[in-house]
Amino acid sequence: VLGIFLLLEVSSFFSIFSSPSPPIHCRWDSFGPWSECDGCTQTQIRRRTVAVYGQYGGNPCSGDAFETRPCTPTRGCPTADGCGDRFRCFSGQCISRSLVCNGDQDCEEDGADEDRCEEKMTVCDIDKTPPNSELTGTGFDAITGETRGRVIHTESFGGQCRKVFSGDGREYYRLSDSVLAYTFQVKIQNDFSYEFFNSSWSYMKHTERYEKSNSGHSYSQDKILQHSQKSKQLMVVENSVEVAQFINNRPDFLTLAEPFWKELANLPVIYEYNVYRRLIEHFGTHFLQSGSLGGHYKVIFYMDTDKMKAEGMSITDMYQCTTSGWNAFIVKKKKVKCSKLDELLQSSSGSSDNRIKGDPYIEGGSPGAVAGLSYLELNNPAGNSQRYSFWARSVTDYPRVIKQKLTPLYELVKEVPCSSVKKHYLKQAIEEYMAENDPCKCQPCQNGGEAAVEGTRCVCYCKPYTFGAACELGTLVQDQPGIFDGHWSCWSSWSPCSGGRKLRSRACNNPSPRGGGKACIGEPRESRSCEDEELQHLRLIEPHCFDLSVTPTEFCSPPPLLENGFVQNAENSYPVGKSIVYACRYGYSLVGDPVAKCGSNLQWQVGDRYCQETACLLPILEGGLQGEPWKPVYEIGERITLSCPHNMRLEGAHSLLCEPSLKWSPDMRTILCKRPVPSVKPEVTEPKCQPWEKVHQSQCVCKMPYECG
Repeated sequence: VLGIFLLLEVSSFFSIFSSPSPPIHCRWDSFGPWSECDGCTQTQIRRRTVAVYGQYGGNPCSGDAFETRPCTPTRGCPTADGCGDRFRCFSGQCISRSLVCNGDQDCEEDGADEDRCEEKMTVCDIDKTPPNSELTGTGFDAITGETRGRVIHTESFGGQCRKVFSGDGREYYRLSDSVLAYTFQVKIQNDFSYEFFNSSWSYMKHTERYEKSNSGHSYSQDKILQHSQKSKQLMVVENSVEVAQFINNRPDFLTLAEPFWKELANLPVIYEYNVYRRLIEHFGTHFLQSGSLGGHYKVIFYMDTDKMKAEGMSITDMYQCTTSGWNAFIVKKKKVKCSKLDELLQSSSGSSDNRIKGDPYIEGGSPGAVAGLSYLELNNPAGNSQRYSFWARSVTDYPRVIKQKLTPLYELVKEVPCSSVKKHYLKQAIEEYMAENDPCKCQPCQNGGEAAVEGTRCVCYCKPYTFGAACELGTLVQDQPGIFDGHWSCWSSWSPCSGGRKLRSRACNNPSPRGGGKACIGEPRESRSCEDEELQHLRLIEPHCFDLSVTPTEFCSPPPLLENGFVQNAENSYPVGKSIVYACRYGYSLVGDPVAKCGSNLQWQVGDRYCQETACLLPILEGGLQGEPWKPVYEIGERITLSCPHNMRLEGAHSLLCEPSLKWSPDMRTILCKRPVPSVKPEVTEPKCQPWEKVHQSQCVCKMPYECG
């Protein structure tokens, strides 16, 4: 990944002093038209886009991309619609009647389900949820790497009383219906990883490959500091702490947070990108499928390339100087080159003492503890260790979601009118939002540098030994000067429809290939059907969502239940002609016809179907038991290795096997985590002897003459 420094061994350096690129300042485009007036909030919005991105040291755009103003609606609020035979909260959200008057506040914001109960029952003897478990229900923006508003109601229990035991806290907590599995397993990496990169370009390529190889996972994009005055090498130090792990339920079994559900209900059934883009602004592009609660430590230190060349330091030398333990930190004093690394880190951070400063990217931990992690003291490893330990301990009370696996947010569009159509449009809006950050919007960087969009600016990530706002300065080592690979321009707008199809194009001119550089990979033109097949299908089964003059008046009752299954994209009402699709829970597959249709006789036209068990489900581990690997389902023959918290011991089998019967073996009731009983030495009672006697082997014997006196 890293390559080897080609320092003094390389004889063909190419000095580069290209003409500097003048700064480009960001400029907004004009605001677009106002959206339709929202019948619920009685407001409308409009949005402007970036016409020119700031670059080469130019200023970013100031101000907001959105404007909001009050208005008089012409249509009512969709949340005023009914719920059929389900219970309607004051907000308009619908819940099962089985959750009414059960002692749990299932109407999240208003508690209407517990408001007028003649007799209240209690489902569970505890209500306390795991600390900070509300973080498992937040949205996530894959572009900014930041969490957004809550999309999952993490205190909806579905009328169940599921518990999890914390071995450290010695306490039981109640699990939300949204969580498929939750465990308190503290994982602290004692070893730190040290990686060295010979340019910001190398680091960007490394993280880019890492993210692509972990598809389904997301890691925040660290906006590393760009040095326009000197070429810099990077040293990246990382570690993480986990305090708990979770797996969320399938989207169809998740209860939506009320603020998110309201915005879904208010979305228009025509594609208004600005309105859908506003929802993305509030709730992100994805939600959490699984992850860990904990903290992540990353600090990037910079070193002057010219000074490294002068000292003859290479990446290989630097790796030989690092140790994985925090107490020792980096320095092996017996090696001369390692002392030089000390000096390089000090001088590059502008420090005259033994303290080196870096750029910290810390997730989790208390603000006070985080503040002490931006520097390291080369001659005080104990102090470094103390500050890190202080932060690691604080992560228990101030965790963040790390190592998250994500699912696209549009998978949560349900339980609102025309949910299938809105799901399709939200998917389209997320794709359009992701394209907003395409580097095709940037001007080319010089000398093979790569442009990236960061907010309303474009920055250049420079190749090794080059620097400057446009990578126009320095010494080009790995490539020949004057060779430019081609990059695509942005796609044009779609053409008007002709013969049922539309076209768009792009050109390989950002920049064009020159001096034997590589041509762009891909096609310069793209053709699509004017309306994709999915939208055509939705138009057939939900015509009222496309023609507002068609108002359905006849509805079927809720569709028949399917044991261990569910209706995909469930809604509150089902007009005549509406088709639904059944699916099964984790560990089951559907046998039979998955489609049912609301007939003109207001009865469901449904064939035979059932959910057949195909795998072992994640077992419920109680009393502090912990298991690895941890996932929703297991194939026949797979094992779970069991363990206990550090202050308990395991009694019984050390693993579980998924049998062909799809049951776990041995019986979970035979396996326990127990606290060791402290051994108590029997108290020895010595006999009472006469003055002329002494105790010997627990008996009285006569003293020797010399012992008298």
